[in-house]
Amino acid sequence: MLTTELQLLLKKAIKQVSENEPEIIHLEETPNPEFGDFASNEAMKLSKKMGENPRIIAEKIIAAIPQNSVIKKMEVAGPGFINIWLHDEIFNTAFVELCKLIKSQSFGHLNTGKGKTAITDSSHPNIAKPMGVHHLLSTIIGQAINTLLSRSGYTVIRDNYIGDWGTQYGKLTYAIQTWGDMETIKEDPIPELLKLYVQFHDEAEKDENLLDKGREAFRKLEEGDQELNTLWQWIRDVSIDHCEQTWSRLGAIFDIKNGESFYEKMLTDIIAEGQKKGVITEGNEGALIIKMDDENKPPAIIRKKDGATLYATRDLARVKYWQDELNGDLGINVVDVAQKLYFEQLFESAEKMGFTKMKHIHVDFGRMAFPEGSMSTRKGKVVLLEDVLDEAEKQALQKIKDHNSELSEDDQKELARKLGIGAIKYNVLSQSRNKNYTFDWDVMLSFDGNSAPYLQYAYTRTQSILRKAPEFKTQNSLLLTPNSSEERSLLKKLLNYEPAIQRSLGEYKPNLLCTYLYELAQTFSTFYNNLRVIDEQNPQTTANRLKLVESTGYILKNGLEILGIEVPDRM
Repeated sequence: MLTTELQLLLKKAIKQVSENEPEIIHLEETPNPEFGDFASNEAMKLSKKMGENPRIIAEKIIAAIPQNSVIKKMEVAGPGFINIWLHDEIFNTAFVELCKLIKSQSFGHLNTGKGKTAITDSSHPNIAKPMGVHHLLSTIIGQAINTLLSRSGYTVIRDNYIGDWGTQYGKLTYAIQTWGDMETIKEDPIPELLKLYVQFHDEAEKDENLLDKGREAFRKLEEGDQELNTLWQWIRDVSIDHCEQTWSRLGAIFDIKNGESFYEKMLTDIIAEGQKKGVITEGNEGALIIKMDDENKPPAIIRKKDGATLYATRDLARVKYWQDELNGDLGINVVDVAQKLYFEQLFESAEKMGFTKMKHIHVDFGRMAFPEGSMSTRKGKVVLLEDVLDEAEKQALQKIKDHNSELSEDDQKELARKLGIGAIKYNVLSQSRNKNYTFDWDVMLSFDGNSAPYLQYAYTRTQSILRKAPEFKTQNSLLLTPNSSEERSLLKKLLNYEPAIQRSLGEYKPNLLCTYLYELAQTFSTFYNNLRVIDEQNPQTTANRLKLVESTGYILKNGLEILGIEVPDRM
């Protein structure tokens, strides 16, 4: 593929002028043909590492690229951009190759992770509670990363490390036994369990002794109290059943749902092994810790002074399980930025223990809050995820009806589902994950501008065009119309799809793929508005333009699938 060839040429040249060989070469299509066909900012990125003027580095890179049949000329522009002009005939060759790859359904499927296994953890709700809207972030970002990994050749094992163990379940079981009525709870389990959990904390503000009673109940649960264990198992089962309904609506699939409780039986051996190796040592008041190499970082607490294990203890066991039982090469935890220090401690602790050879990555993201403050399960102040999904579908259905849709009632509801859920997913994924999210109904459910419905509509437009002109699909030769900037711009954008996937996965940022797809839809709109696609007097031009339309539709659908967004054939 043309873009891959350009990336390799630049990569080899950069290797000659710098020790800092980039993993991914970023190419941008130039908006104005006067400035070339593609541009690269690699020299500017290298200047920070090399401490040298980026324009000088750019000149060195250009000089290191041998003469070839692809590049016509290269120039340094601005602060250090490398502008690249290609030979005209190269685009016709690339057009033919692109259409062949799309016909074989292989375009957008890479081999960078072939032979490797990636294990990911995302969503991870706590049992006994409804999923809040904040669970969207880990669930949807994780889902997109899973697909990016899969499209890049990795074997992906999707874990969901559910919070099903800890003192909070001592508090809950105490609340159930003290104030609960099982017949009432079983009629509508999750809301009733949440009420009791909130009630426990309300009562604990009046009587601090309740906290000790909650801890005592959890201690009994840890020791295997049969009555408490039976109650806890029921809570876990109904909670996962409830979550499965939401995951299904979001299209989120998990291969493993081993909660914290799964690893409880491994903790005694892990602590003993760590003490034997001298990695786990005694801290203040008899607590067990693992010290970090950086003295400025606090140690990881493995066991509290009262003998209780922690989330980190169970997480160590999970890391060991991923390595020993799942044979992973890459481990990814999709968890909010508040846990940054925690994961630094966890990964260093696992390496000190000799538990893992995997490359571990914490894919962090900003937190979600209400405009007036943060969400709190303890106070029952949560926007329920299922309510958000219901509202999205409701508003989408109203928009469809407002446009006097000729679709049947069932088809309208199905379209509303795709538009509503798609709008929510895209709203999350199109933002840089490093920023905080403030929950806003109007923004979350926006159907205008850079949104999923805009991209879904662009796709349905391609399908509408193709349905109107099936007889032109049989033309064989493919040649861009000379001097057609619209055709060339669209082809350049289409050719940059796989690099967009590479970059999005390389930085674990689905928003980069969203930006690419939005720009593709805009480029296609310019192409469609400025050119006559179907021209009965010129079947060859029509066939060529239909191939560009077909390729656009393929890539829009393929890219939205990576984001977990369904596309309708008609809107």
